[in-house]
Amino acid sequence: MKASDLVFLPEKVLNALKKIDLDKLCEIRLRSFSPVVLNYEFRRVFLGADKLTINEKEAIICNEADISSLIFKAAEYSVYAVNESLKAGFVTTSVGVRVGICGECVADGDKILTIKNYSSVCIRVPHFVTGAADELLKKLGNIYNTLIVSAPGYGKTTLLKDMARTLSKSMNVLVIDERGELYDEHIRGADIIRFCGKLYAFRYGIRSLAPQVVLTDELSGLKDWECVEQAVSCGVKTVATLHGASLEDVKRKPEFKKGLFERYCVLKSTGRAGVIDKIFDGDFSELR
Repeated sequence: MKASDLVFLPEKVLNALKKIDLDKLCEIRLRSFSPVVLNYEFRRVFLGADKLTINEKEAIICNEADISSLIFKAAEYSVYAVNESLKAGFVTTSVGVRVGICGECVADGDKILTIKNYSSVCIRVPHFVTGAADELLKKLGNIYNTLIVSAPGYGKTTLLKDMARTLSKSMNVLVIDERGELYDEHIRGADIIRFCGKLYAFRYGIRSLAPQVVLTDELSGLKDWECVEQAVSCGVKTVATLHGASLEDVKRKPEFKKGLFERYCVLKSTGRAGVIDKIFDGDFSELR
């Protein structure tokens, strides 16, 4: 991560961030008239003008104008052009930085039309960690239909990106990057479909690009699981991620389909991305 990837931030925030090691930065939170909060080395700290601090009184304060300007710049000066993702609560910059957005929802009945009067943002800072997938690939020993499970911030996306880099050296790899977070200059050998719903991407990607393995982030809802089912039925291996603290969380989800994945990898938080806690087979037996 380079400071130039964060140019959409308010100048006072960006200048302060230039004084710290961005490789250790995981998350930035800006709230109207509140201190700027960082997840730095998996610790919650405040951002001061000249240093990180645990003293709230030393922190930089942002206002609604700062946040509105930030979103406008992250959307490359056209909020209208990114309204589909905005309705889903986020904007992704051209370099893969996702900005989660909180504000006032404008609705027509049950349909969300847009979000306005922005009040806070959560910026997930992407990193590429070469070798992050080595442990998982070694323990798997082969390419299986694999679901990577963890709570947010444990390195699922980082692991998936490095897996794409490694597998694309010897296989035809399709990366379905629905939110624009998986694209990285290190992944040169894979085919990447960006900013596209999974249903369309799976259908045309498998038909047109003939992948041996598909990698995709954040399964959410029955339709996403059905996309994976379609790929598996075509003989295409699929590696996906899912939010959850444990395998039990996965099994409790209403859209869960047993028999779809052959391996379940649960991550743990250690201050390093992609650290494996446990791996289970398709029958939920732990693999040693």
